[in-house]
Formats: sequence, structure tokens, C-alpha cells
Amino acid sequence: MLKDSRSGYGLVSIAIHWISAILILFLFGLGIYMVDLGYYDDWYHKGPELHISLGLVVLLLMLLRVVWRIVNPTPVELSAKRVQNLAAKLVKLGLYGFIFVVLISGYLITTAEGQPASMFNLIHFPVLIELSSQNVDLAGELHEYFAWGIVLLVALHVLGALFHHFIIRDRTLVRMLKPVKKSD
Repeated sequence: MLKDSRSGYGLVSIAIHWISAILILFLFGLGIYMVDLGYYDDWYHKGPELHISLGLVVLLLMLLRVVWRIVNPTPVELSAKRVQNLAAKLVKLGLYGFIFVVLISGYLITTAEGQPASMFNLIHFPVLIELSSQNVDLAGELHEYFAWGIVLLVALHVLGALFHHFIIRDRTLVRMLKPVKKSD
């Protein structure tokens, strides 16, 4: 039940998927909310600290996800149509790429002034490079635009899952909700 099999996803993949999804959508909403905060708003300092900490959690989850994907079998595609399988792969690949761009750009923005990125003040991620003010602005633009790109790709991902569930009526969505049994 923990590991993936050729017929479906295990509990670890499902947990990483849903925890990441919830955190990413929350981070997007928090990011939108923080843009309009004034200096005297309670969340002016709390918001960015939470945003950074949860972003670092997502970074660790994504690294775990990549390693887990490498060491586990990939469930077989349920669609017989190559175009649907290709579209699903491209959306997933796009999500991974966009998420890593947002995470890396966020890290670079956070550490731009030479201070480490802190995850709940428990773990400190060291500064690897310091950016000039021009490059910080570029990183900020990438962070914002790719975050919006993630939202669009998530919408496509959800629509695809719902299409499979309600129109094609296969197990695509169910496989990400219910872990595969040991015998599969």
C-alpha cells in the first residue's frame, strides 16, 4: 500500500501529491494576499515568513517526489489514445518544471541580501548566490508569472482528471485517491 505499482499509486505518492497540491494552492493565495499588505498590517511580516517556510517545505516534498518517482514503478497509462497520454505527460512535466522555477526563484529572492532562507526558524537553507537588484526583480517576475502558470496547469490537470472520471470513466482519478492494494 505504501509503494506504487504498475496498476496504481501507493500511499506515499498520494500523500505527496495532495499535500503538495494543497500547499501550492495555499502559497499562491497567500502570495496574492501579501502583495496588497501595508507596513502596519499584522501579516506584513508574518505572511512572508509563512510563505517562505511553506515554500521550503514544498521544495523538500518535490525533491522527495522526484526521488520516489525514480525508485518506484510508474503506473501504466489507462488511456489507449496516444494524444491523451502525451497531453497528460506534458502537463505533469510542465507542473514539475514550473514548480521548480517558482521554488528556485523564491529561494533566490529570499536569500538575495545574503541571509539564509529559514523554514519555521528550525532549518536554515544557506545562501548559494547573491543577486543584484536587477536580477532580484527578474527573479520576482519569474516567480509571479510561473506561479500563474502553475495555476493554469493545475486547472488543466484537474479538468483532465475529471474528464477521465466522468466522460471516459476509467480509474485515473481513483488511482490518486485510493492506494493500490498490496496484491496489485
